[in-house]
Amino acid sequence: RIYSTCLQYKIDITKDLIPIRPATHYSMGGIRTNMDGQTSVKGIYAAGETASTGVHGANRLASNSLLEGLVFGARAGKVMRDEIRHSTNTESAKISSPQKQTQASSEGSEEKVEQVQDLMWQDVGIVRTAEGMKRAIQQLEAIRSNMGTPRSRRDWEMLNLNIAGLLVARSALAREESRGAHYRTDFPSHDDAKFLKHSIVRGEEIRFE
Repeated sequence: RIYSTCLQYKIDITKDLIPIRPATHYSMGGIRTNMDGQTSVKGIYAAGETASTGVHGANRLASNSLLEGLVFGARAGKVMRDEIRHSTNTESAKISSPQKQTQASSEGSEEKVEQVQDLMWQDVGIVRTAEGMKRAIQQLEAIRSNMGTPRSRRDWEMLNLNIAGLLVARSALAREESRGAHYRTDFPSHDDAKFLKHSIVRGEEIRFE
């Protein structure tokens, strides 16, 4: 299939080199959970690519998140089922109807999405430096401070992108070494004594354990 696809673009891989470029298509790390997908917030569970179980290393290989989704999704589902079965609360849960959101995004939302994407690619991408990440953090914080109240799904997505970008940039800046897919030209070597640990972010605090 790769061979036939390349031929459509007049590239014969038996003779020619294939042009390639890196791309980001998944995240590493996520919401901290236990082995049953439970988070520190009661009633909130996470599994798969959104979670950080700790079972994979510094450079999660492709499709490992699918395995995590299968294993920890099943574990989380079982625990949630048992939690409901053994619940002593006999009152029915009252679920409020979500407020209808307008279709129109806040002014400049799409532009802000592109700004975040460009910042993350340029300064928090494959090759990282303290200077670049500090610049990215400063600009991400500026973008967030200029955001209005979210009025649409796209506005909420923009807010989530901004939060995720800040978490990644701040964690990468705090980790003064290179490990797995995290490469810093100013700290090109491993530092096992300080950083052979997971990065944990809670509020403004970043710690390694």
